[in-house]
Amino acid sequence: MKKLLIFIFSMITALFLALPFVSAHCPLCTAAVGTGVAVTRFYGVDDSIVGLWIGAFVISIALWFDKELKKRNKKIKFQGPILAMLSFVLTVVPFYIGGLITSFSMVRSMPEHHSMLGLGVLGIDKLLIGIIVGSVLSYLWMNFGSMVRNKKGKVFIPFQTIILTVVTLTVFSLIFYFIT
Repeated sequence: MKKLLIFIFSMITALFLALPFVSAHCPLCTAAVGTGVAVTRFYGVDDSIVGLWIGAFVISIALWFDKELKKRNKKIKFQGPILAMLSFVLTVVPFYIGGLITSFSMVRSMPEHHSMLGLGVLGIDKLLIGIIVGSVLSYLWMNFGSMVRNKKGKVFIPFQTIILTVVTLTVFSLIFYFIT
């Protein structure tokens, strides 16, 4: 297991070293969301909350990749949404295969002793619910921040998109904390 982890870490490091330097805010978004995932998992926070941050991380990576492709004049119709969905699926499927996501079933009732998200909503796994909500929120806020910047021609505060996204994720984390 230790050799496998060292190999994976080495491959990821080599990949990042091969990427060109980017002076956009997206690497900051990605780093912020990745840090959120690491911190919540380290402290044993509920899976629905961890899922929020994983979903945001997934979308952040997809939109960052979309921006890189556009810089290289590689653009297809609906490229951003396609990359976001592909990134989402390529995260959720391995989580399901690996046993991190345990249920997609739509059960009609939940036992009374479980909280609203105890088994997830309608029996869907809490981690998956968090990933879905985090992905949708991040996609909406990141696009909203870009839309405002493009329409007004300026940002209102530095790093407004990352601030909006992180604040929204934090608010939803608190909501999930209190209902689980």
